[in-house]
Amino acid sequence: MKLRELGEFPFLRRLQERLPSDSRVLLGVGDDCAALTLPGMTVITTDAMIEGVHFRREWTSSVTLGEKAFAINASDIAAMGGEPTFALLSLGVPQETEVEDLEAFFDGFLRAAREYGTALIGGNMSAAPCLMISVTLLGQTRHGVITRSGAKVGDEVYVTGTLGDAALGLRMSQEGRTDAFAEHVKARFLCPTVRFSVSQELAMHRLVHAMIDVSDGLLQDLGHLCAASQVGVLIDAPALPLSTAYRALLGENLWDTALGGGEDYELLFCAAAESREAIAHLAQTSGCMITRIGRIVPQSDGLSVRGPDGVPLRLTHSGFDHFRQG
Repeated sequence: MKLRELGEFPFLRRLQERLPSDSRVLLGVGDDCAALTLPGMTVITTDAMIEGVHFRREWTSSVTLGEKAFAINASDIAAMGGEPTFALLSLGVPQETEVEDLEAFFDGFLRAAREYGTALIGGNMSAAPCLMISVTLLGQTRHGVITRSGAKVGDEVYVTGTLGDAALGLRMSQEGRTDAFAEHVKARFLCPTVRFSVSQELAMHRLVHAMIDVSDGLLQDLGHLCAASQVGVLIDAPALPLSTAYRALLGENLWDTALGGGEDYELLFCAAAESREAIAHLAQTSGCMITRIGRIVPQSDGLSVRGPDGVPLRLTHSGFDHFRQG
């Protein structure tokens, strides 16, 4: 059935019947506004995904698209040391969309939200020329808010997971590659992992001075952190964590994609040198790779990356910018 045949409000009634009750939600879907109980400090983020800009439907299932729409916002909450609590979801949907495809999108979104104890409390839906997804996510911080502005000269710079896989996955999707290595990086592009357990441990034990998630590329996001903290940074390119698939597809010493590729949604953070042992222990207990990739230097030294011989690299790509792309 096409959405134009069912209509907006019958679809929303079907959706409302699927939403579980939540004691924190005094009023949820069905009223002009939601009413909530919000103990403690609340953080709020919003992000959008637009068909043809952020995704193509031929590359992803509707379920996976719903999961990613939740994950990219949840990653922002994790980067602040928070846990997601409530979500608002606004959609622009072509009238010719199959109702089953839209329901599958909600299946993915609600499954991801449920995994992290998040309630969908409202939103909006309208007709649009392409699929447009906008998520607003609220979160709670139990151990204070971690910002971008606390990095100190002498801090060590860390990143979770591996870098460059998502950007490489986008390239493999564009090229139509289907071998095992290509499928691995495509999955990293389509299904980012939110590093909540690492974030919570870092926040609980106050190991972090500043943190951000890698959404627009390591150098781009590191630049935001350095600007907010009024510091510089020195990155060791050979220390960058690269997956087996990345190494197989690009080689050991091609770092541009790892440095500038977006949508990895890994945590990038700064910590005192004295915390090195505690962070190594966290990597072991969490099962998440955490790699030291550089150190914070005075602002006057700027942002630089050095190669295996210690010589600064010439950087050809600093990250993604919606309004600077040719």
